[in-house]
Amino acid sequence: MARSDSDHTLVLSLGRNGRASYPERPWEEIEPVLRRVWEFDGRLRAWHDVRADVQAAWQSCDLSSTQGRRGRSGFSRAA
Repeated sequence: MARSDSDHTLVLSLGRNGRASYPERPWEEIEPVLRRVWEFDGRLRAWHDVRADVQAAWQSCDLSSTQGRRGRSGFSRAA
């Protein structure tokens, strides 16, 4: 896997997993946490280069929440 492919995969994972871990928190509260996680590995691109993509991955989870929250098993959670 090329470095840009692996970076893109990490960006998507960071955004989606961040949203899954903190589903009720707004982006503004969680962005600093995600940034620290990203910057922990100094070999990756700068945060300002990937921030928009991480945010887009974060927000893509909002689309699925409008269809009902689903757990890891794929079944809707009881309200």
